[in-house]
Parts: sequence; C-alpha cells; structure tokens
Amino acid sequence: MCGKLLLSQSRSLFLLALALPCFAQLSPVAAEGETGITVVGTGIVEQKPTVVEMTGLVIGQGQLAGDAVTKYHGNRRRAEDAFKNLKIPGLVIQGDGMSLYSSLNASQMQAMMRGMAVNNTQSQELSVSETLKLRLTGVDKLSSEELLEMIVRIVDAGKDAGVVIGNDTTPMVPGTYNASKARNTMVAFKIQNVEDLKNKAYAKALEDARSQAEALAKLAGGKLGKVVAINTVDPNQKSSDSSSQMLAQYLAVLGMGVGQSEEQSSALMKAIPVSAVVRVTYALE
Repeated sequence: MCGKLLLSQSRSLFLLALALPCFAQLSPVAAEGETGITVVGTGIVEQKPTVVEMTGLVIGQGQLAGDAVTKYHGNRRRAEDAFKNLKIPGLVIQGDGMSLYSSLNASQMQAMMRGMAVNNTQSQELSVSETLKLRLTGVDKLSSEELLEMIVRIVDAGKDAGVVIGNDTTPMVPGTYNASKARNTMVAFKIQNVEDLKNKAYAKALEDARSQAEALAKLAGGKLGKVVAINTVDPNQKSSDSSSQMLAQYLAVLGMGVGQSEEQSSALMKAIPVSAVVRVTYALE
C-alpha cells in the first residue's frame, strides 16, 4: 500500500512539473489583458472622382483574315476620328492590343447546341478585335450634370462609330443566360493619390481609437496610458470575431475596401470613400 501511495504522489509531482511552464507563460498574458484597453478605430475620407474610364471594343470580321484586318483598320480609324471630333479636353484613347480569332457560324453553333458533331470543314468567320481604353481626367472640376452630359457624348459617338462601349455582354453560347454578363457596366469613376488619402484616413482612425479608449478608461475609473500595440485591420478580412465581421460588412456595403493600387474605382458617380481601420491597445493606469 505504501508503495502505491508513493508512486501516485510521484506521478502527481511529475504532472505538476510539466504544467508549471504553461502557467508561467499564461500569467503575463492574463495580467496584460487585465491592465490594458484594446479598441478598434475607423477613419473615412471622401473625395470626388478625378478620372473617368470607359472601354470600347473595335471589331473587324470577314471570311478571310485579310478582309477581317482591313475592316478592323477602317473601324479603328473611324472610332478615333469620332472621339477626336468631340474635342473634349483631357480625353485620351489608348489601345490594349489586338486579338485574332475565329468563331463558329450559325449552322455549326446549332449543331453544337444539339450535341451533334460540328463540321469543321465549313468556313468559319474570322475576327480581329481591340479593346480601347477611353480615359478622361480632371472630371472633379465638373458638376454632376456636366460630367453626365460629357459621358453621354462619348458613348453616343462610340456607338455611331460602331464601337461597343462597356464590358462584353455577349453570352458564350447564343441563346443562353449568363448572370455575370447581365449588367453592362459602362463607366468606372476613379480617384488618384490614394496613398495620401489613406494616410489621412489612418489619422482619423487613430483619433477615433483614442476617443473610445479614453471614454472606457474614464468609465473604469482609471487613466489612459501609452500605446502598447497597434495593428492595421483589413475590413475585407474574414474574422471569427462577430464585431469585426459586422464592421467588415458595413464597410463593404459602403464600398470602402481599398486595395494597394494608386487608384481606386467605383461604379457610382459620387464621392469615393477611402477607409482605414486600426486596432490599438493602450495601457491602463
């Protein structure tokens, strides 16, 4: 009996020795959490769009590659002349390169949709296309009515010249519905100098965080100390914290997700918000 008792005591002492380092590691964390205040601050800066961008597709089609190229060049020149004749200051036209491809004719497409063998010996239509980028700068100096009128002039001029303005809404298979192509977004409104706006948003976020922390310290009967830790928070990042999820959803609805690009775009003709979120931990004295 004495031997079993000694063995049991030895095993308990051994388990306690293993557990002591864990308690030693947990103690500072618990103490630090009890004496600190962690808050999440949000800062938002808005600016009117400075740039408007549109895309236009120029196409030349023919049974022979030479015919398709000839038609493409003619349509390209007609498109450039149409946009230049508008004489809009700040309007720049840039090409993103040509592409040459062939497409099935109507009978071949019907055979494919019915699950029948496609006769590749039949002639296929050849196409030469190029995406044009229409970039208009200095739009922040215009009123909403003036900007809208200018956009309408560009779109109408492109249509008259045979240019497809906006994203491609043609379905991959004729007669089918593709939800991703159901809406033609024709214009992108952009702001520049996003980095400068981001810094201003961070300054507001830090002010918001300190205001919250001071209010909490006062309610706790203490005094707010120095900053212990500070981290940036991605509003679009998924988190298990329900409050962080709600904040991310709120900012996403407002369209305030900011990437690393020098420009930030929006599909809405309104002031574009740039946001910053920080998590700050203050010491409590």
